Amino acid sequence: MRTIALVLLASAAGCLSREIDDRPLPTDPTLPRVGTAPLEFYGQKPKNLIMLSIDTFRKDHLGAHGNLGLTPFLDGIADDGVVLDNHHQCSNWTFGSTTCTMAGRTNLDRGHLPRLSGNEANRLPVPDGTPFLATWLGEAGFASVLASNNIWFGAEGNQIVSKWGNGQGFTEVRRPSASGALNVLETARPRVAALVEDGAERFYMHLHFMEPHASYDPPDQFTEGIDELEPWPEDLRDREVHYDQRNTASQLEIERRDLFEQHLRRLYEGEIRTIDDRLRRVWKNLDREGYLNDTLVIIWNDHGEQFYEHGDQTHAYNLYGEESDGFALFWARNIVPARFSGPTAAIDIAPTVLDVFDQPIPDEITGHVVGTAPEDRVIFGEALARRGGVQMAVRNGLKIHYRWTGVVEVFDRTVDPDEQNDIGDPTDPDQWSLWQELTPQITIMSELVMGGGPRPFILDPWRPQDEK
Repeated sequence: MRTIALVLLASAAGCLSREIDDRPLPTDPTLPRVGTAPLEFYGQKPKNLIMLSIDTFRKDHLGAHGNLGLTPFLDGIADDGVVLDNHHQCSNWTFGSTTCTMAGRTNLDRGHLPRLSGNEANRLPVPDGTPFLATWLGEAGFASVLASNNIWFGAEGNQIVSKWGNGQGFTEVRRPSASGALNVLETARPRVAALVEDGAERFYMHLHFMEPHASYDPPDQFTEGIDELEPWPEDLRDREVHYDQRNTASQLEIERRDLFEQHLRRLYEGEIRTIDDRLRRVWKNLDREGYLNDTLVIIWNDHGEQFYEHGDQTHAYNLYGEESDGFALFWARNIVPARFSGPTAAIDIAPTVLDVFDQPIPDEITGHVVGTAPEDRVIFGEALARRGGVQMAVRNGLKIHYRWTGVVEVFDRTVDPDEQNDIGDPTDPDQWSLWQELTPQITIMSELVMGGGPRPFILDPWRPQDEK
């Protein structure tokens, strides 16, 4: 077993700082490569796992996928790691997206639908006993801690269990006493150190960060461009003010709506700069104390954020790219840097982790180890949220977006990445084939929602006229 050195040092905050592992991975590029491409490592695979999941982070605001210049720290991690260029989330809000990611299969595959719309009684947690990545890693000897300020993926109040059930399998689930990325770290770090000190040979630390979720209230040092705009009369940094005005913005004259949007965009960009800087500080602490020495780090977003590209603001409305596009960065000291352009989905993360750690992939997992999926795979997504039911299917850049009101749209994202030009044509064989892939998913979702009762939507609104 690798030597574990526990060195207790007094930190400036008065907490205990521990050197978890004093033997870093080899970084010699002449060593043989191990792993499954594109995730390969020089000499040997990492032993431990850290996940950094970021709430409400738009993919195109990350430097690896855009040119806004907001994320210098994460850009450096991307340059030194493996980047998934064609990645999709399974949902547009936290409960749905984190659950599928941790389960390695879609929520419809599991037979349980995370629900934001409707009353509290209809919002069912994940059933007890559902296995997740933390479950399977626990069986392999990992001690694990989840720290999150979002109860959709974490604990409520002083509880130490997952409120909605998608944190099952973790040794401990902890809710920080204060907001902010550094407080999330300070909640998890001593618990991981204690588990290692108690004899755990491997660890899995999962930190879920709420920046940049609304309300957007970044520190002034990270907020740029606000002073260049005409002032907005109300305080948009206040969540209630933001949400109230978001809901009535359609009633504004176009110039006022545009000004409202520009204020929100500047604040949101400030939040992206904030989380990038805080992650830099989190990383520095983890590095100094040895947590990164023999560890695979995965950084991913749970969903994005809309700024009226399709008529709404924030998220949990639709599955257009600004809400459902995902990103994932993989890093280890000895990882072979790469960019992978094949189609990947959130449900691929769990089997990929198990593959890196040479663990069996359970039969119930429907995701693929990154790099092994067929090029023509179909990736699905769904949500039952602010606009009711919405579903999507993507294959080879062709995307069908379906709302339960019966609206079907088709986009060719190879030429229309912003999904502004509906090219829907049921006589097109590729579109019709993809629609036939999606319709069984619509049926499954309706059964979960309605229990076999009348469907609240048109099941088959879109087919060639001569087939109706």
